[in-house]
Amino acid sequence: MTDFALRLSRECFYERDVGLAIYRRAASEAAGTLMLVFAASSAGLMTQQPMPESLLLGRLAVAVTISGSLVGLIAAFGSSSGGHFNPLISLTQWFAGERKLDCALAYVVAQVIGACAGSLLANEVFGASPHIAVQTVNAPGLVLSEFMDSVGLMIIVLGCARSGRSETGPFAVGAWLVAAIIATPSASYANPALTLGALFSAGPIRLTEAQAIYYLLAQFAGASVALLVMTIAYPKSGRDEIRGNSRMMGFGEGI
Repeated sequence: MTDFALRLSRECFYERDVGLAIYRRAASEAAGTLMLVFAASSAGLMTQQPMPESLLLGRLAVAVTISGSLVGLIAAFGSSSGGHFNPLISLTQWFAGERKLDCALAYVVAQVIGACAGSLLANEVFGASPHIAVQTVNAPGLVLSEFMDSVGLMIIVLGCARSGRSETGPFAVGAWLVAAIIATPSASYANPALTLGALFSAGPIRLTEAQAIYYLLAQFAGASVALLVMTIAYPKSGRDEIRGNSRMMGFGEGI
């Protein structure tokens, strides 16, 4: 690999392993864009729930949600695909001669598919339709919300570890949780220990026994989906190479 390509492979918006199969990198873009748009759509829908309305607070919630989720997702997927989640970045790199056309087109298709799927998932959580006013969130919507929160959290955790960027983990996890807590109606428990502890709480985080059971099932299902996504994004051989590069670059042992 040339010095220029090696330098690019170590920057945030360029994948570290350019030899990784395009479908794996495109899958990273699809998953990351899906999670980003799901968070953004949920934030917008959340501001329409029955509550005292404030345009400023609504915009602040959307801004924090998009920024927080984007920070976490770039940290998680950056070493796999470059963490674009935006056709402008992918196409600009192709136009500048930094990416092949087939790769850029695969990324753009994956990003569009992920974006549409993210909006549809947010609609399901909130029982909303593009042509119908937002409805009150029902129990299935809360469970789906918790499932998506858990998928996102574990994608961030696994992605930061497997990408060799373990030092970004606390920041990325915190950014995602800020976004998820604001954007989703279940308030992103995404933690079986917290869920069980909430059974004994007298505060607003308290859950009933039935809620806790459904949330636990959603959390473990979400973790399983996240593991599948990250196994596609970071195959074992690629993870071993990244770990070696990370040690040479002073990033520590990783996993």
